[in-house]
Amino acid sequence: MKSRLGIFGGMFDPVHHGHIQAARFALETLDLDALKMIPCNEPNHKDSLSASAMHRMAMLELALRDESSITPDDCEIRRGGISYASDTVGAFAEAGCWQHRIFVMGMDAFNGLLGWHDWQSFLESCHILVLGRSGQRVDELVAAELDLDRRQAAEPHELFEQSVGKVHLARLFDVELSSTQVRSLLGKDGHVSGLLNPSVINYIEEHSLYGCRPSEQ
Repeated sequence: MKSRLGIFGGMFDPVHHGHIQAARFALETLDLDALKMIPCNEPNHKDSLSASAMHRMAMLELALRDESSITPDDCEIRRGGISYASDTVGAFAEAGCWQHRIFVMGMDAFNGLLGWHDWQSFLESCHILVLGRSGQRVDELVAAELDLDRRQAAEPHELFEQSVGKVHLARLFDVELSSTQVRSLLGKDGHVSGLLNPSVINYIEEHSLYGCRPSEQ
């Protein structure tokens, strides 16, 4: 059995450098054996997708082409329907291939955890690494409902003192970049060369995604 698997789910619409930096940070901070980036098929919230599952998966594959320990996984797309994190981590738990599963999320997602489908089951199938930017704090209701004082691992290695259910709040990751900002720039023909992998930019232009027009040859 392998030891530590990172699970990083999201819309990745499109995948940008902030996502890759978050994945690398999780990989290094938790000394993970591998990390899977998993694009959702359909989100379980009001935000709508701009690009299809096929396009988002293709862009993720391009962005991760040179990453040895970070790989794209289309399990939620293959499962179809609305994507639930509880189903995803539950499937990895049932497979029994990894001793520890660590779900990577931002502080905004963590503060919305009580609205997630079957969040109790989710929390009992994995640990959580929360990437909080400067000035962000855990919602008091969330902290109380999750009994965060008991669950919190002050140091990354403390996550692995039990099999599931621990939470580590990472304070050293501070990247402020969202896919919404990237899509806005793309739609306005803004400069995104420092925000996206060049291969992803070429793919977006080739398929005219996000209102982006193909570049002049």
